[in-house]
Amino acid sequence: MELLILAGGKGERLKPITDTRPKPLIPILGKPLIERMLDMFRDKISRVIIVGEYRFDDLKKFVDSYTSKTGLDIQLVREGKGLGTGHAVQTALPYLRSDEAVIIYGDLYFEKEVVDKIFSSNINTLVSIPVEDPWNYGVIIHDGDKVLRILEKPDPSQTISNLINAGIYRFSSEILRYVDELTLSDRGEIEFTDIVKIATSHGKIIRHVTVDRESWRDIGRPWDLIEIHKKMLSKMNERIIEGRIDPNTIIEGPVYIAKGAVVKGASYIEGPVYIDEDAQIGPNAYIRPYTYIGKRAKIGFSTEVKESIIFEETKLPHLNYVGDSVICERVNFGAGTLVANLRFDEQPVKVTVKGVRVSSGRIKLGSFVGGYVKTGINVSILPGVKIGAYSIIYPGVVVGRDVEYGSLIKSSLI
Repeated sequence: MELLILAGGKGERLKPITDTRPKPLIPILGKPLIERMLDMFRDKISRVIIVGEYRFDDLKKFVDSYTSKTGLDIQLVREGKGLGTGHAVQTALPYLRSDEAVIIYGDLYFEKEVVDKIFSSNINTLVSIPVEDPWNYGVIIHDGDKVLRILEKPDPSQTISNLINAGIYRFSSEILRYVDELTLSDRGEIEFTDIVKIATSHGKIIRHVTVDRESWRDIGRPWDLIEIHKKMLSKMNERIIEGRIDPNTIIEGPVYIAKGAVVKGASYIEGPVYIDEDAQIGPNAYIRPYTYIGKRAKIGFSTEVKESIIFEETKLPHLNYVGDSVICERVNFGAGTLVANLRFDEQPVKVTVKGVRVSSGRIKLGSFVGGYVKTGINVSILPGVKIGAYSIIYPGVVVGRDVEYGSLIKSSLI
């Protein structure tokens, strides 16, 4: 059996996180999403095909490293035109050699029980998830365990099922040959989900198996990353310290401090917290629950970080506050740069996603800062703001609106 990962999308809804990486290379506790997938499937499949396009060289670098480390046979295929998931499968089809394959969207987080479920099920099966907001996904129209068709993001008034397509399929080569019959949908894409309707019209039966909502998440919006990290950190139940802890440091709750990491004196760490290799904390820093600190990151004097993800080599060196945020790689905050995470009216924070203002559903939500951003002293970043990679924010600026990739901001945006 082979594994096919669809990894070609640009991840527009996830900007600025995807300014400097394709979606499958988004790190979860420091490990790329696609690496987590491969680790779970490695002992169950003979070969992997990955279809990519956006930041293809980054994918190639990862694949070369992973194959060198594990010996797994991985074929990386360039999609070319980004015409949708169906087109990606059409591109991969000539490279498939087995009688069946598992097909996965490359922007998914799921746990091992999902993998076990798909392998214990019959061939020609897809994974379904019960949700409260099915209209935000591909809705499965079914008769018992038989899938009749999938409706992509229907109008809420037309939603007649609470089961959604999880983006994980186990199909025979007989079913996959129908991808050649896929055409452009009303949304202007060649959608792989249409294969269900085509296969059914040929008298084939595709079934669904349901897994728990808590074991799966589509990473479609920046704050999904915060939720996934919170879920994973919630499972920590012990304290593992491989790095150095200076005297007069207080640690409470489950904490992982990796080798080479240093926690300097008078710092306070309140778990669950994960501090990765060679990170530096303190002195006098406060790391609050559900925080991940990346490799070689620096959280300095009188800096507080709460329920946030700090990527590798980012520096929050002194007098900073970051709450409920994602700060990407090699960011450098000037002294006194603060990220607000609560509106005055205490209503859910809104974020602009592909030009549309969307409620995050979170009362507390900070900002999303792309890689290599630099801020001067005393910069204030307001809730829900996104700052594109490689931007520079001058001292004293209040950032109340989104900042595009590579911007130079000298005056406040309110």
